[in-house]
Amino acid sequence: MITSGLAEALRRDAAVLLEDYRSGAWVPDPAERELAEGLGRSRWDAHVLRAVLREVSPGVRSGRLVDVLAPAAGIVDQAAGAEDVVLQLRVLVDALTTWP
Repeated sequence: MITSGLAEALRRDAAVLLEDYRSGAWVPDPAERELAEGLGRSRWDAHVLRAVLREVSPGVRSGRLVDVLAPAAGIVDQAAGAEDVVLQLRVLVDALTTWP
């Protein structure tokens, strides 16, 4: 069973990553941006997230974006508070796909 505490932790992790991106503390590599662009055009549910994550390259798999997305794939369809996680992830993905 997935808890709302886990959902809240993932939401916070996505918010921290977004802040790190905005402050310049984290710069996604081009493959992470490509992953974000693909997600930006997708509907978000557990099946889609898992399918997208299976196809990422090893370099992206070890990156910070996947660190946030992978656990989210397990809760987006089932945990209380998952809507907030998806919203925060969408904000993050939108930021990564909007060039300054």
